[in-house]
This record gives sequence, C-alpha cells and structure tokens, in this order.
Amino acid sequence: MKNSLWIALLVVAGLGLLGSVYVVREDQTAMVSRLGKVVRADVEPGLHFKVPMMETVRVFDRRFQVLDTTPSRYFTAEQKDVSVDFFAIGYIADVRAYYRATNGDPRVANARLQPIITDSLRNQINARTLQQLVSGDRSELIANQLTGINEAVKGLGMQIIDLRIKQIDLP
Repeated sequence: MKNSLWIALLVVAGLGLLGSVYVVREDQTAMVSRLGKVVRADVEPGLHFKVPMMETVRVFDRRFQVLDTTPSRYFTAEQKDVSVDFFAIGYIADVRAYYRATNGDPRVANARLQPIITDSLRNQINARTLQQLVSGDRSELIANQLTGINEAVKGLGMQIIDLRIKQIDLP
C-alpha cells in the first residue's frame, strides 16, 4: 500500500515537472501568459520554467518573414495604368504588441500589413511619371517608404526592413 502511494506521488511530481519546463530555440522568442494575462514577453532562447496549468507559453518565430503579394494596379502621375509586383521583408519586433494585434496569427498580420504597404506604395507611384518609375532609382522610392510604413506598423509589433519591387508592367 505504501509503495503504491509513493509511486503515485512520484508519477504526479514527474508530470508536474514535465509540465513546467519549456524550451525556446535560438530562432524563436516566447511570451508567457498567466490565466490569459501576459506576464513575460520577449523570453530569450534557452530552457525556462513556468507554473504548470496556470501559465501558457506561446512561441513566435524571430526570423525574417516575407510578405509576398499579388500584383496591384496603380496610376502614375500622368494617369497611366501600371501593375506593380512587390514583396516586403520584416520581423516581429515587439511580441506583446504583435500578440495583442494579431492574436499570434501570421495570416492576420499579413492581412493587416498588406494594405498599409500597398497604400504607401500607391502614394509614391501616383507622384511619379512612368519614365521616373521605370528608369528612376528604386532605392530612393523604397527609402521614402520604410520610415512611414514602420510608423504605421508599430502597433502591430512588427518592423519592416526592406521593400522590393519585383516587376512593373503595363497591363
């Protein structure tokens, strides 16, 4: 009787210990929430402990992520219709804000990022002629965009580091 009680206690203690350990890989960051409220954000890589059954851990990818979009149609300054295909590269800068804005879903983040980037790009394309757009310095166009885009996406907890135009076509 005593041996089976000790075995049961050891099994329960072992399960409790397994439920309190979590690992964050080097390419990840984590957020710990206790009963739905964020307790710790931006947890560094390594072996960590949590209170079992009270705290939950959400792990997020810290690597660069690519937002690839379908080509969009814009009008140049001389009202010529162009189709622009672009992509953006960014990462999660603030896990707490990212989770609050998107509930940790990258599809929601992409759905919110795309109109911000598209509108900013539209403003720059509308101010240029077709000749300036095709033969001009694209890095200048991108540099003007990044500051405004990063201010707009700050509430999403993301940072856009690069925006590239793949192709400009006349439809």
